[in-house]
Amino acid sequence: MNLPDIRQLNIFIALEETRSFTAAARLCFITQSAVSHSIKALEKQLDCPLIERMGKRIILTPYGEVFLHHSKRVVAELESGLSKLEKLKQWGYTSIHVGVPDSICQIVLPAALKAFYEKHPRCEVSVSIGDTTEILKMIKDGQVDIGVGIQQSLPDQKFHFTPLADDELCFITSVEHAWTEQEPTMRKELSDVRLITYSAKSETKRLVTRHFNEHVIQHHQPLTLGNMEAIKEMTKLDMGVGIIPRWVAREEIEAGELTSHTISTPAPQRTWGVFSPAHKTLSLPEEDFISICKEHLEAAIAADVEEPVPAS
Repeated sequence: MNLPDIRQLNIFIALEETRSFTAAARLCFITQSAVSHSIKALEKQLDCPLIERMGKRIILTPYGEVFLHHSKRVVAELESGLSKLEKLKQWGYTSIHVGVPDSICQIVLPAALKAFYEKHPRCEVSVSIGDTTEILKMIKDGQVDIGVGIQQSLPDQKFHFTPLADDELCFITSVEHAWTEQEPTMRKELSDVRLITYSAKSETKRLVTRHFNEHVIQHHQPLTLGNMEAIKEMTKLDMGVGIIPRWVAREEIEAGELTSHTISTPAPQRTWGVFSPAHKTLSLPEEDFISICKEHLEAAIAADVEEPVPAS
């Protein structure tokens, strides 16, 4: 089957938006008969009816609904590509806008961006910070093109997820905490400590809660903070037991400011990856950005080779 041309797609979209041949003709700066001819030719090419007339009303058939959905995606992607080409022609650069959590921004992104700019010196990267839930909303609202986050237990079909790397969570304590002298029997003693974990609405918090429930571990409702740095600082002050991926606290652990302990065997694991709209065709800079992020995130996690102390 030959593909429809972009002019046919624009006419079909205009007809759906206006539900009028006359109004669609005005919107596309063509005659009403040209609109009618284009739709008939499109239906013949696709071998299915796209519209129905009910009196003066025009409605889409089920075939039309499906074709409209994909037509809008094709046109939107082409318009986005043309916009980036214009920027490249006029100003010598293009751009991508990404969403990342603060831990990725602080630990992984600096080196990743350096490598990216060496490969794409004329592509500007804009960064927005948020947890996975916030980043998915940014993508839905068109505020970012792609976003780094944690794979969801209930995936949203509106997004495509490209895995990057896996990590696992551990307990962290101050070096003066009682656990550094004698490891706890986790099920018995967790209810006696204040746990400090990441944002209440985050996928990390849901993972921790699910893990404890599955292992029948009683615990107080954790204190939740929206920043990994804050979790580390409060833990240093011995205000509770933090729950964090060890690679995020590696610098403080190696400096003797914090101590890590395993949560259980196996420890709760997370899968990091890049979210993008399900309909989106990634640009070359976006594909390279994902590849570079994967390399640097894997390196950051792999560099954390010291095993944490068992917590049970």
